[in-house]
Amino acid sequence: MAKARTIIHFECAKCKEKNYSKMVSKKRKFEKLNLKKYCSKCREHRMHKEIK
Repeated sequence: MAKARTIIHFECAKCKEKNYSKMVSKKRKFEKLNLKKYCSKCREHRMHKEIK
């Protein structure tokens, strides 16, 4: 049975630390996600970009 979801990772836009991950559908067709999350290294909320 094939899996319908994949794991994507997020990294901080400033310090490039990989902090978060999320499961998403393989069928999605839009551009990469950008979320505002807390970065423990910078100690403040920053934009996190999707990487693979």
